[in-house]
Amino acid sequence: MLLVCLLGLSACSTKFSYHFLDWAIGWEQEDYVTLDKPQQKAFDALIEKFVLWHQSKELSHYVVQLTEVESLIKTNTLTPVLWAEHVEIAKRHWFRLFEFALPELLPIIMSLSDEQVKQILAKLREDEQELVKEFAGKTPTQLQKEADENLQEQFDDWLGSVSAEQKELIHQYNQQRLSTLDMWLEYRHEWLRQFEVALGQRADKALLTERLTLLMTQPDELKSEQHKVFLRKNTEAFGTLLLEMNTSLTDKQSKHFYKKLGGLIQDLTELNQEAIEKEASAKKA
Repeated sequence: MLLVCLLGLSACSTKFSYHFLDWAIGWEQEDYVTLDKPQQKAFDALIEKFVLWHQSKELSHYVVQLTEVESLIKTNTLTPVLWAEHVEIAKRHWFRLFEFALPELLPIIMSLSDEQVKQILAKLREDEQELVKEFAGKTPTQLQKEADENLQEQFDDWLGSVSAEQKELIHQYNQQRLSTLDMWLEYRHEWLRQFEVALGQRADKALLTERLTLLMTQPDELKSEQHKVFLRKNTEAFGTLLLEMNTSLTDKQSKHFYKKLGGLIQDLTELNQEAIEKEASAKKA
């Protein structure tokens, strides 16, 4: 689940999807801004370097973490607090992506024209409006039902299908979960506001670096203390749900889960080894 959140890849197609990661990033970029030829050349070079670095250096971190989580589940030693710690580790995986890319991304951002900045901000505002619209006017009961359905779908993917008992566990978790929707939407709005300020001051490299480092690698700094407390409690509550779900697994569900997780770990290990060998061959050449 951690890796799926990080990469948006499914275990059955991780290796296939990963080899199209550069294309996927490029496609996403084009949806937000049209770069001129020098900018596009620099961006493409960055993505090529980024993907190789990620495959050769970062995937090993994912393998280590997923293997540890697998062991904790198998030995029944996973706790809500340990789960919350692993969520924090997963966040650091994500933040390292920006730390790696930022030095070479800065010159591209600094070269953006006013028109390009308007294009980026317009798309981000559109995304924000669509997000608000998605939740606007919905009753707590409707939101609860959608949360149940979304979580059931995720567990279906990892377990094959969920039982009536497991659906009830999911429902109880969502009932008890502390509401952070308004705080989350407020945080996203503040993030966008500060990102707009950063782009407006992009001529100042030191200031731009400081602002983007905050936004991309320390986003929790923009959240209220209550928001952070609620998120921590909800994360631990989800850890409790995982323990309850694990206890309720049938043999068939257990086999499905470990086969899927094992396949994911194997795919990531092979992808990582593939990149290491590629780097070694390049050095010999």
